[in-house]
Amino acid sequence: MNYEDKASDYYTNIRKDLISMIEDKKDLKVLEVGAGFGETLFYLKKKGIAAEAIGLDIFEDVEKRNQYKKIDNFIFGNIEELDFPQYNGYFDVILLADVLEHLIEPAVVLEKLKNYLKPDGEILVSMPNIRHYTAFVKIFIKGNFDYDESGLFDYTHRRFFCKKNIRELIESNFKVKREASSLEFYKGKSGAKIFNKLTFGLFEEFLSVQYLYQAGK
Repeated sequence: MNYEDKASDYYTNIRKDLISMIEDKKDLKVLEVGAGFGETLFYLKKKGIAAEAIGLDIFEDVEKRNQYKKIDNFIFGNIEELDFPQYNGYFDVILLADVLEHLIEPAVVLEKLKNYLKPDGEILVSMPNIRHYTAFVKIFIKGNFDYDESGLFDYTHRRFFCKKNIRELIESNFKVKREASSLEFYKGKSGAKIFNKLTFGLFEEFLSVQYLYQAGK
């Protein structure tokens, strides 16, 4: 997997959908796994939601160091190999925005991250939903399993999940407090969102590109 080959905009998305789950809180200690250039953490600092923001990412883009945001600390390395005993019981929130599907053993990583949270700490997770109708069209109609630069078929994905599997993964180590479809956070007009309402959510799992979770210890 070559994260170095990813386009810059792959790392520069502020995840306002995910962090809306904690927007009423202040002065948190936040760790983001898969922080990219630190855009989301910097936003949390600017809004006063985070008092301390630490970003972890597998890849340091040395050619674009000027794009890294001014947060408290960046750590570079593979979360599956690293350990940070100095941060045991330290964080209020750990962000995992489209990260777990890139890992070999995501359940093992969740168990590790649980140690870094305060007793009342939370994780915020988003993961792609392979049950989305576009996957059906691509595989069963077009007979094509080519990988893409990003999205459901991102070439750096190691695992694929439906809603049921995402929840089971999170509940292997945490208690889910909130579960939300990406449809809830979509701004503007959306045929999928309208259709979902008209059908009372019956086809939601075929229309949701992602699912988002807030979970505690």
